[in-house]
Amino acid sequence: MKNIYEVGNVGENLKNRYILMTIIGIIIIILILFIGIVARVNTKKQKKIAKELQVQEQMEKEKEEEIMRFVLENKQKEKEEEEKATGIIYLTFDDGPTADSTPQILDILQRNDVKATFFVLHYSEQNEELIKRENEEGHKVALHGYTHTYSEIYTSADSCMENFRKIQEQVYNTIGEKSTIIRFPGGGSNTISRKYCEGVMTELTQRVIDEGFKYFDWNVDSDDAGRAKTSDDIYNNVTNGIKPGRSNVVLMHDFAKNNKTIDALDRIIAFGKENGYVFRKITDETPMIRHAVNN
Repeated sequence: MKNIYEVGNVGENLKNRYILMTIIGIIIIILILFIGIVARVNTKKQKKIAKELQVQEQMEKEKEEEIMRFVLENKQKEKEEEEKATGIIYLTFDDGPTADSTPQILDILQRNDVKATFFVLHYSEQNEELIKRENEEGHKVALHGYTHTYSEIYTSADSCMENFRKIQEQVYNTIGEKSTIIRFPGGGSNTISRKYCEGVMTELTQRVIDEGFKYFDWNVDSDDAGRAKTSDDIYNNVTNGIKPGRSNVVLMHDFAKNNKTIDALDRIIAFGKENGYVFRKITDETPMIRHAVNN
């Protein structure tokens, strides 16, 4: 027969076990309630985040639509201007950027609210800012080549394509745009390429198009890299070459100390505006102006 002490211990143990189970039950209830509260808070946060994302996406969509409307309206405006104009003038500058000429050319274009096209060569880190400026001010940064050395470019079609791809990559790394507008060093009609590879231009002029590029020669030559010696020579060459009722692609150069072209530029722009021409930069939609291929 159990004594009174054993019975007392059993009762005490049962009491303690009951208290422990009660405490555990309370803790479980508190945990369940806490988890429920956290879950509700997280749900509210997720809904809030989802709503904010939805609002942000809607704002971005509206912004994109607004930009698209602006682009379309601007294109329509330009189209109407071109239909009424005497003709179109595309000012193009080869062989830049250069620390002295490029900023002066850009200043003149900005002052006259004219956009142009720059066919650029490989540039230094210091001149990278000039490429950024050309792009930021609404001009077209196009491709002339990583090098202008004919003996390196025209040994084969592959070497010429690599020359364009290298400058394309450099421009992309600078402005984040993959330009596909090119101009062959010496132009598509050059004959010097025959010295290094017979028939290379015949192959290249088709290949660049097949690979998604558009190439542009010119139909107005300022001759600033040739016989033109003064700003008057440049002005006369350009203004005499510009013809009504067509796209006039003007060849000029952005090489160092090309003061004769810089000094003529304001007058050339004034001539164009006074005679009813509009100025445009070359884009992917611009019809190509090409020379006859001579190799």
